[in-house]
Amino acid sequence: MDFKKEGNVDLFIKWLCLLFFCYCAGDLLGFYERSHLFQLSLSTVFAACVLYCLVQIRRGGKAALLDRDNIHRLACVLFSLVIFIGGFMAADGKIKMQKNWQGLTGKQLILQGAVEPDSIRRKEQGISAVFAAEWPLHGKVRIFVKTDSKNADLTVRKLLSGKIRIGGVLKEPVFLRNPGTYDGYHFNKIKGIYGNITVSPAQLQESGEPLPLRFRFTALAQKVRENALAQLHTGTGAILPGMVLGGYQGVAPEEADVFRDNGIAHLLAVSGTHVAVLALILQALLRPAGKKGNIFVQLFLVLYALLCGLQPAVLRSVAMACVLLWGRSRKLKADSARLLLLTAWALLLANPFWLFDISFQLSFVTTAGLLLAGPKVTAYIPQKLPDWLRTVLGVTLTAQIFSFPFSVYYFHRVSLIGLASNLLLLPALELAVLLFLTGLCFLFLASVGGMLCGLLFPFAGDIQSGNGIFSVIGSVPFAAGERMLQGAVAAGKLLADLPFATLDVAGWRKVQYFCYIGFIASLFDLGPLSRLSSRQRKFCLGTMVCIFILINLVRYLLPQDLTVHFIDVGQGDAALIRTPAGKNILIDTGGLQGEADISRMVLLPYLRYLGVKQIDVLCLSHGDHDHAGGAAGVADRLPVKNVFLGAGAETSTDVQALLRVVEHKANVYRLQKGEQWNVGDCKIVVASASAKTSSASGVSDTNASSLVLQLFCQGHSLVFTGDADMETEENAMPLLRQADVLKVSHHGSETSSSPHFLSHIQPRFGVISCGKHNRYGHPAQDTLERLAARHIIPLRTDQLGAIKIVFGTDKLRWYSYRYQENQF
Repeated sequence: MDFKKEGNVDLFIKWLCLLFFCYCAGDLLGFYERSHLFQLSLSTVFAACVLYCLVQIRRGGKAALLDRDNIHRLACVLFSLVIFIGGFMAADGKIKMQKNWQGLTGKQLILQGAVEPDSIRRKEQGISAVFAAEWPLHGKVRIFVKTDSKNADLTVRKLLSGKIRIGGVLKEPVFLRNPGTYDGYHFNKIKGIYGNITVSPAQLQESGEPLPLRFRFTALAQKVRENALAQLHTGTGAILPGMVLGGYQGVAPEEADVFRDNGIAHLLAVSGTHVAVLALILQALLRPAGKKGNIFVQLFLVLYALLCGLQPAVLRSVAMACVLLWGRSRKLKADSARLLLLTAWALLLANPFWLFDISFQLSFVTTAGLLLAGPKVTAYIPQKLPDWLRTVLGVTLTAQIFSFPFSVYYFHRVSLIGLASNLLLLPALELAVLLFLTGLCFLFLASVGGMLCGLLFPFAGDIQSGNGIFSVIGSVPFAAGERMLQGAVAAGKLLADLPFATLDVAGWRKVQYFCYIGFIASLFDLGPLSRLSSRQRKFCLGTMVCIFILINLVRYLLPQDLTVHFIDVGQGDAALIRTPAGKNILIDTGGLQGEADISRMVLLPYLRYLGVKQIDVLCLSHGDHDHAGGAAGVADRLPVKNVFLGAGAETSTDVQALLRVVEHKANVYRLQKGEQWNVGDCKIVVASASAKTSSASGVSDTNASSLVLQLFCQGHSLVFTGDADMETEENAMPLLRQADVLKVSHHGSETSSSPHFLSHIQPRFGVISCGKHNRYGHPAQDTLERLAARHIIPLRTDQLGAIKIVFGTDKLRWYSYRYQENQF
C-alpha cells in the first residue's frame, strides 16, 4: 500500500499513533471509573466541532464548510472520537462486570468453571487457586480448599480433572493499602479477579466436562515444570523454569532481589529476549527447510506462548516474530513500528486492562525505544569500540533509559550497574536457558520413548519408566544449565554488593515523569519534538532539567512539617515519624502470619517511596510478632542508628533477630520509665517501660509490658501505647500530657482505652491500626463508643489504608491513602 508522506514522516504511522493513543486515553478513563471526565471530553469535542463549523461558515459560507479538506479534518476528529469512545466502553464493560460481582459479595453462590492450573499453590491448611467462572457470571475468584497434607494430592487431581462446580460465600478481597507497595486491588482489577471463596473438598463437584484448551496447555506446562524441577538439585535452579515457562514458584526472594538490583528482573519471567533468541536459533536450524521451516517455527512459537500462559510480553514477541517470518517467506518487508502498534492494539482489544500491566508496559515501551531511539543512542557511543560491542551497549543502554521511569514508579529503586550486569550476566543466563530447553527436549523424548517401550516391551522396566538413554543424556544439559545459572547468580550478588550498585529513588511527582519523557523526546528527536530547531531543543532540554531539579529542591530544602505515617500492616502496628529536622523514627514494624515478610512487602517499599535513607530511631513497643516481625528485615536493608527496646522485649525471637543484624552497627538502649530522649527537634518521654507477668500463669505478659511513649515536637504531641492494657495506661498517666493524637492501644481491643485515660489525654484523633475482617473482632464496639463519648475521631487503617497526619503551624490535617492517593 502506498501512503502519502509529509517530509520523512509516514502519515499512516501518524494517524495510527493518534488513534492508538485515543483508544488508550479512553481505556485510562474507563479503568479509573472517571465517567464525568469522559462526559466532559465528549462535550468538549462536540463543542469544538460546532465552533469549527460556525467559523468556517462565517469565513466562506456553506461552500467553505463543504470543502474537501474541511470534511477530511472533521472526519478525522470524529473518527478519533469514536476510537476514544471505543476504548472507554471496552474498559467500562469490565468495570461493570466487577460491579456485578461486587453485588454478590456476602451471598452463597454456586459457580461453574475451571481452575487455572498454574495458580495452584499448596499451603499449610489447604490448596489455593484461581477459579475461572463461566456461570452464572464470567470472571475469576480466588478459592481456598481446606484440606490436610494427606488429601492434598487428591484435591489437586480433582481440581485439574476438568470443569467443576463449587459452592461457598463470596467474600471481598482484603489488601493492604500503602503508597509505593504492591497494590493487590489494582492487580486483581487487571487480572479480573473479583472475590474470594473458601470451600471444603466436599463442595467440589466434577461436571464431567474437560478443561478448556488453554488450561490444558497450562496444565501441561505445570507438569513439565514439576518434571524439570525433579532434575534440578538446588534452590537456585527453580529460577530456570520461571525464566522459560513464567512464574516465580520456588524462587527465593533474596535471589529475586539479585536480579532486580542488577537491572535484569525482566529475565525472571519469560521475556521477549528469550523468545527472540529461541526464534533465531530455530530459524537457523531449519533454514534448509525453507518455507516449511518458517511454518514450523511459527507453530512452535504459538505453542510456546500457550505453554507460558499467554503473558503480554510473550504474546508481543511471538506475534511480531510470526508476522516477520510470514512476511520474510513472501519476500515482504514489514515496518516494525507499525507492527508494534498494531500488536499492542490487538492485545488491548483482547484485554483492555493489560494497558496497566507492568509486563505489557515494559515490553512495548522498551521495544518502541529500541526501534525509535536505538540507533541514536548507539551514535553517542565512542566509534573506537568494535561494532558488535557498540551495538550491544546501544541496545542495553536504550532499554535502561526507557525502563528507568517504570523502575522508579513501581520499585522506587534503580540499578546503576544495569549496563555492566547485562553485558556480563545476560549471555550466561541466556545460555543457561538454552541448556535448560535442551534438557526439556530430551526429557520429552525420554517420556515418549518410555511410552513406546511400555507398549512394545512391557517387561523392560528401566526403559519403560523413561530412564533410558534420552533421560541420561538429558540430565547433562540440566546440570550444565543449573551450574551456569548458579555462577551467574553468584556474580550478580557480587555486583549487587558493590557500593552504589543501586539507588533508592523517592516517588516522583507527575510533573517529573512528564519532564523525563520530554527530556528523552527532545534529546533523541522523538515524536512532535523532532520538529524543534537546535535552539528550541536546547531550550526544551534546559527547561525540563530545571523543573525536575526545582521540584527536588522544594522537597528536600524547604521546611517540612512534623508528619506521621501510620502504615497499613494489617493486624499489627507500624508508624513512621518524620520530624521537621529530617529525623526518621520508626515505632513498631508489624508482622504477617506464615512466611510472608512484612519488611519486604510493605515497610521497605514504603520507606523508599518516601525517600527515607536511614532510620534514626527504631523503637519496638514490645516483642510480639505483629509489632516486631519486620524489624530485622528493615535493619538489614537500611542503616539504623539507634534501637529502643522495652523491658523483657529480648525474649522475642523477632527482637533477637534484630539484635543479630544491628550488632556493632547501632546503639541499643533498654528504656526506663521517666527517661527523656531528644531526637533532633523532638523529645520522647518514656511513660511506662516495666516488665509485667500474668497473675494467673506467672508468665511474662508482653502486652502489659508495652512501652508507653509520648512525643513532643513544635507544640504538638502524640501518644503511642503499643498493646498496653488499661492498668498499664493508667499507671503511665502521671508522666503523660494532653496530646493531639493517640495511637489507640491493642488495635482497639476492649481491654484498652479506659474512660479515665481518654479524659486525661484528650486527643482529637485516635488512630486504630487493625486488619480488615480480623478474627479478633478489633476494634471492639465498646472502645469505639468510649472514643465517641469524648468526641475523639477514630481513624482506622482497615478502612482508610495508610494514614498520614501532618502537624502544620496553623492546623492538623490527615489523609487516607485509600481515598487520597495524591496526598502521599
